[in-house]
Amino acid sequence: MSTTRREFIQNGLSFVALGIAMPTFLMRSAAAQAAPAGSPFGGLPPIPTGKTLVVIEMAGGNDGLNTVIPYAAPEYAKFRPTIGIPAGNVVQIDNNLGLHPRLKPLGDLYEKGHLAVVTGVGYPNPNRSHFQSMDIWQTGRPEIDARERTGWLARYFDADGHFQGNPLSGISLGSALPLALFAGNVPASTIGNGRDYGFGVNGPDRAVQDSLKALYAEGTVAGSNAEFVRNVGSDAYASTEVLKKAMSDYDAGRSADTAKYPVNNGLAAGLQTIAKLISGGVGSRVYYLSMGGFDTHANQVGQHANLMGQLADAVTAFLADLSLHGKAEDVTVMTFSEFGRRCKENGSQGTDHGAASVMFVAGAGVKGGVYGDYPSLSDLDDGDLRYHTDYRSVYATLLDRWLGANSPAILGGQFQHLDFV
Repeated sequence: MSTTRREFIQNGLSFVALGIAMPTFLMRSAAAQAAPAGSPFGGLPPIPTGKTLVVIEMAGGNDGLNTVIPYAAPEYAKFRPTIGIPAGNVVQIDNNLGLHPRLKPLGDLYEKGHLAVVTGVGYPNPNRSHFQSMDIWQTGRPEIDARERTGWLARYFDADGHFQGNPLSGISLGSALPLALFAGNVPASTIGNGRDYGFGVNGPDRAVQDSLKALYAEGTVAGSNAEFVRNVGSDAYASTEVLKKAMSDYDAGRSADTAKYPVNNGLAAGLQTIAKLISGGVGSRVYYLSMGGFDTHANQVGQHANLMGQLADAVTAFLADLSLHGKAEDVTVMTFSEFGRRCKENGSQGTDHGAASVMFVAGAGVKGGVYGDYPSLSDLDDGDLRYHTDYRSVYATLLDRWLGANSPAILGGQFQHLDFV
């Protein structure tokens, strides 16, 4: 009986019998489709040149009220008598708003005009479930629909039509592909931490890898399962070589002038890997990575301060690195979280799940400033900040003005652009 590509994956068939591990992107690519047959082994179809978007997911529900602080509003101190940030400690960006003190590096970026602060971001009828709200953000669909399993970034790749056959068009760091990159036709890659990406063989014998490479290069019957395995295996080898070369070239070119990344900072390590790939000319149009820990129900002050510091230090080091490599004008960073937190602190000196929050968009190509009026603390939505900026407006702006896409086709509607790019 014939086996479909989808069944190939769902049944858990792997390359174990050959002594190798299949890179994660293949697990999704089989459910979509393989790279076009006939691609020469050892090379992948070129990725169209253009701008790059780096997406940072702040998982857990970031407290936007203590991230961008309405320090001049009298209600703020009343809502947060123990976890509130004193007005004298905030990094002021105007007469009403300031950043968390640990975001001082981002404040410096704001002063240079390269940080957009988007306030009051959300969507109608906010959902306070981590899983459902994250799906809403990643699919770009506020209406929860179990049948919608393609991400907004994946639909960008599908709609463009120029990314077929290259699994490096979109790259995620981590252990699993985020829903935002789940595609119908164009597979994206999940590369772990980047250092251990590729095929692992049982033992150090290079001959084993050479034999497998030769095996995948052999011709097969068009449209057969064997052809599918050969294509994805070939693409895996080719993408591994591209990534390893880019990272090796970056390390070889390091000097005393290289940007200094903070240690013991997982986000910084991930962003440095992305900097290596960008400076190495990999050409990926979208990079995605996640940092967790934002579900601050108790003892929020120290935990949230640490997260803010990690974010600011990592992003500023990354942007400095890109500048040293002449790539600063080509890359924009966007942050998001699945929801904000309640305005009033709880009895555990933390905050519970809320609604509207804030987003950052950073980079040399960004027009800095505050976008959107900060939600009123005297007119709440069941104890939460009311949203006034649809998150899809941020997406539409980046899709149309940064990535050169057609956002209505991707997002299913027309959304107002913001002027940060």
